[in-house]
Amino acid sequence: MPNQSSAIKIERSQKYFNKLSLFFYDFILYGIISRYAWGSSIQRLDAHYKKYIRPNHLEVGVGTGFLLDRVSFDSARPRLALMDLSQACLEQTRRKLERYAPQTYIQNLLEPVRHEIAPFDSIGINYVMHCVPGNFREKSIAFSHLMPLLNTHGVLFGTTVLSEGVRKNVLARPFMWLMNALGVFNNRKDNARDLEHFLKGNFQLMEFEIIGVTAFFAIKNKS
Repeated sequence: MPNQSSAIKIERSQKYFNKLSLFFYDFILYGIISRYAWGSSIQRLDAHYKKYIRPNHLEVGVGTGFLLDRVSFDSARPRLALMDLSQACLEQTRRKLERYAPQTYIQNLLEPVRHEIAPFDSIGINYVMHCVPGNFREKSIAFSHLMPLLNTHGVLFGTTVLSEGVRKNVLARPFMWLMNALGVFNNRKDNARDLEHFLKGNFQLMEFEIIGVTAFFAIKNKS
């Protein structure tokens, strides 16, 4: 269970995900910040999804469903599920992807998954972990909560923005400071060493790459 400090930070972060902010979300995040501040182009993010996503997929921390909407599934009738703490994000993404009739689940990643859900072949968690309170030794419990939702050969993949030990450009520094000051981000102590150490120690690490200030990763459950 999240401690009181984490609960306050989660509540503070969630207030920024509303209908008004989501209206501008894609343009600001993917059109400007991701490419020019975090160093991750839409093309690189698309390639990460294309490499790992399967027609039996769970998306965690859905935002507006921007990247999912760009995916071409290798199936006429994929199974898609959406998981987020924000009802506004879930609703907007559900509408955008209604052609897949997605299931939706409200879930705090710092708590064990309380839903009875059939396992998935892929789980995406893109630009989420830098919003979760705590350092990676604390917030990485989220991975442990999600990995039981994978099939035997399933893959969890995603990205997160790092703060420590990365070279921030002239846009990354003020944007990251602002996001942390507002409480949208909680990544002041996030670094590649801690993240890679946790993933390697607990799962089968398939990919780990730092581009700009962004960590791209993919993991499987150990055999």
